[in-house]
Amino acid sequence: MYAILQVLKLRLQLILKDRMFLLLLLLFPFVFVFILNATQSFQKQPIIPVAVADEDRSDYSKLVIDRFATKEGIRVLRVGRDEAYRLTENYKVEAAFVIKEGFKDAIMNEDTDKTVEMLKNPGSLSYGILGEMLGSEVMRLSANTGAANKTEQLYQLYGLTPPMSGSLWERVWNYADSQWEPKPLMTIDYKEMSGNDVQAVNRVTNVSNAALTGIGMLLVFVLLFVTLHSRWLLEERDNGTLKRIMSAPGILWRFYVGNIAALGLLSLFLISVCAVLARVLFGASLVFHPLQYVLLGAYTYAVIGLGMFFSAIFKTSRQLETGAPLLALLTGFVGGCFWPFLPLTGLSETLALCTPQGWTLAGMKLLISNDYESMDVLRIVLILAGFGTVLFAYSFYRIRRQAVS
Repeated sequence: MYAILQVLKLRLQLILKDRMFLLLLLLFPFVFVFILNATQSFQKQPIIPVAVADEDRSDYSKLVIDRFATKEGIRVLRVGRDEAYRLTENYKVEAAFVIKEGFKDAIMNEDTDKTVEMLKNPGSLSYGILGEMLGSEVMRLSANTGAANKTEQLYQLYGLTPPMSGSLWERVWNYADSQWEPKPLMTIDYKEMSGNDVQAVNRVTNVSNAALTGIGMLLVFVLLFVTLHSRWLLEERDNGTLKRIMSAPGILWRFYVGNIAALGLLSLFLISVCAVLARVLFGASLVFHPLQYVLLGAYTYAVIGLGMFFSAIFKTSRQLETGAPLLALLTGFVGGCFWPFLPLTGLSETLALCTPQGWTLAGMKLLISNDYESMDVLRIVLILAGFGTVLFAYSFYRIRRQAVS
């Protein structure tokens, strides 16, 4: 262990003596967060646009839309079906709802199944909440109607005399509806992460798709940084250091692990600086969930393994410096880092999951949308760890053979 720490210390000293490296190390986080802020990636969308098409045109469908429109944090656009589709496809609204013809009749018969059609754009992360908000109004009408129908049936069953004034059905319906005021029978308590604290919010806010883009950019840079600074392996091989180390049994693997640890610390330092600057300068939580730190740690481990793999198969430092940016960009494109808010399906999803970026972004989407099980994230972490371990083992095998020969 002492030998590994000594190698770690020596490698950090050598890297930090490079003034150009230090300049880039400190400059990139500032450039990174300012670019994201310039593209408004950290700005919340205070109002979520939603399109609603009313094909039933009944008093019930109008009541649902009117109540839905009063919800805080949303702006309802009343359009036709075709316009709802167009707005959704063009990313003009987060989601659209079509209230189908026969809606009122279905409510009167206590059958709410397939009465409302929901559309969402591929980048929407808040459609679930919007669906719950509209669905609660539909269920409110259904519950009121059910109570009124049941009461009438009981009066008929037992031969009871209905009240003299007013309709029994309407009186029960109005009474049931009054139970939702001034506070609904069921409410959703919205929270948001602010640094390490959880704060209550009184409105629905749109999840920033550009925050995902920022994470995607960060993943690409970390891979680029790691692969470019994995050239130490080629330098040590070319100057004969690896061959001399082989003369002392058991030193090679310590030397290997110490250098990897140095690269890992610098990578995590970069990620931390970017997260801190985003928080201090713009009040944005780029990394706000504890499991995101675990995912980023596993990703860093995997890409360092990838960097070691590249260093083991490239013959010269020039080849590595030329190939590393291309490979980082290529795997970034394939992994979805430049459009992480879009869902991947079919072949594109399969290709993305062949890269560590693809797995990491899949985990990030689960955490940001708050739609995950702990085992889902753990599975992704284990896959990234396994990916890195396999590459470490192979690259060490190649290094050992090269040192011997």
